[in-house]
Amino acid sequence: MKLKVKQSFVVSVLVLVMVFVMSLSAVAADFPTKSITLVVPWSAGGITDRTARVFAPLWEKHLGQSVVIVNRPGASGAIGTDFAHSKPSDGYTVLLSAETPAVFKVMGTSDLGFEDFDALMMLVYSEKLIVVPADSPYQTLEDLISDIRERPGKVRLSYSGPGASGHIQGLLFSKNAGLDISMTPFGGGNPALLAVLGGQVDFTFSNLGTVLDYIKSGKLRPLAAFSNEKSMFLDGVPALTDALPELGNYLPLVFPNCLLVKKGTPPEVQKALLEAAEKAVMEPEWIDFSKNSMYVKLDELKGEAVLDYWKKWQSIVTWLLYDAGVTKKSPAEFNIPKL
Repeated sequence: MKLKVKQSFVVSVLVLVMVFVMSLSAVAADFPTKSITLVVPWSAGGITDRTARVFAPLWEKHLGQSVVIVNRPGASGAIGTDFAHSKPSDGYTVLLSAETPAVFKVMGTSDLGFEDFDALMMLVYSEKLIVVPADSPYQTLEDLISDIRERPGKVRLSYSGPGASGHIQGLLFSKNAGLDISMTPFGGGNPALLAVLGGQVDFTFSNLGTVLDYIKSGKLRPLAAFSNEKSMFLDGVPALTDALPELGNYLPLVFPNCLLVKKGTPPEVQKALLEAAEKAVMEPEWIDFSKNSMYVKLDELKGEAVLDYWKKWQSIVTWLLYDAGVTKKSPAEFNIPKL
């Protein structure tokens, strides 16, 4: 009798599991049946936010449901990333991430990382520039470097937040080039840029796509491309390494954005999201936006290829931050190899 009861119990459990799996499959097959939240973990106005606002309507066109953008800035993207990860792994919350999850753990800003998400697709990146106000006394990068050396700790740099692209660039510029500058976080790329325009700081590292209109209108002056090659898009803008050749070993270093979903999201749901995204980036409006904004497309990287990209990037940048003495923990604690 006991054996029959146990067998009956096992059969019941198996039936329930099968029903659950079938119900998940049915839900995934119908996906999406409601609006999707696209979390932007940065303030409005930066490259990630601007990308979201052009991409979202094109994406929803192929998803058949609306895409609602939610900005959750703070802690170098950690607040928005934590928010997205707190939601169910059902595909109805998607994170439009930048590079910072690769450094969250060593910076102590979050326990999450790229490994806690499944990647859909890389989108775009923007060339990075060193920019100053139009009325700045610095006409060239050499002028800026000369003043920094003459007045150590007095020349001011703005950046978005700890572990973000501007912070990493600032550390390379200061620690690895031996330049003593005053660095201040402003909570986002756009506030950091406004600090330059408002005269609160002397210079910043910004995305070309973000500052292009200011450059065209004469409000900002680009001094150099943060690369080992001259600007791909602006004539006469030299490479950073022309003046600081010692940084050549770290460059090029780009900061793309990408679409992520919480790990465990059903494959069928991920497939639906990805297929719609693939169609969205083929839309003429997206192609024109990327071209006009001078963004470089990386949408050929999908799925595991995106995560592989970030693993290599993480190995370079986390050890760079650690060697500069700015991380709370060693990358070795998280089994991050040093390249």
